[in-house]
Amino acid sequence: MIINKIIFFIIFLSLASCASKKDVYYFQDIDNSPLQNSFKFLNIQPGDILDIQIKAINPESVTIFQRQSLGQNPQIENRVVDGYLVGEDGNINLPIIGSVNTTKKTSFSLALDIQEALSPYIKNPSVNVRLLNFRVSVLGEVQKPGTYTVMEERISVPQALGLAGDLTINGDRNNVLLIRNQDGNTVHHVIELTKSEFIQSDFYFLQQNDIIYVRPNSAKVKSSGVVGNVATASSVLSLILSIIIIIVR
Repeated sequence: MIINKIIFFIIFLSLASCASKKDVYYFQDIDNSPLQNSFKFLNIQPGDILDIQIKAINPESVTIFQRQSLGQNPQIENRVVDGYLVGEDGNINLPIIGSVNTTKKTSFSLALDIQEALSPYIKNPSVNVRLLNFRVSVLGEVQKPGTYTVMEERISVPQALGLAGDLTINGDRNNVLLIRNQDGNTVHHVIELTKSEFIQSDFYFLQQNDIIYVRPNSAKVKSSGVVGNVATASSVLSLILSIIIIIVR
């Protein structure tokens, strides 16, 4: 009778340890949800490093704006060093035109402002502005946690998780935390990857210095305790059962 109860308990633990599709699959309701999200270009912030490329029909007229190291060694590290740092007042300093304010401007609108300011000095200037230090951090239960620098201003939560090698099997897909510095205040938002509604939220696309933290699921938390997880308990009970059978025989 005792042996039968132990066998039943082991089977129960094994079934309880199995994860269902609802715990693992992403975007489970995607067929019933609209997939619309309006991307907003990010405003330039103090501390940003900008790569400003200026071209014209006459290349000699824009020589003063060219950084020598860009042509010789255009790796991202060197581009960051040679970029224009946005000061605490939101200004950058350019040759000829001097101080340019970037407050509440996107990279596109800033390029237009610089282009207009250069028009009296350069014939038909073409200006391109890019953010060089766009970084996001992905921490917790992912394959490759770390801080990632991307050369795009448009990166979504799934793309960032992809850079980090996706969630491990121990990641809680219903409780992913996103931390953001917004207008000097720290805000946070919980994302449920098993549902697709967050695609329409303001947190689907990431901003500069966003932090994604993938919390461990309940099985991972339990496994860090003294007793261990369900699999460990099942193994112990199986060992006890084997000893009892040997003794009885």
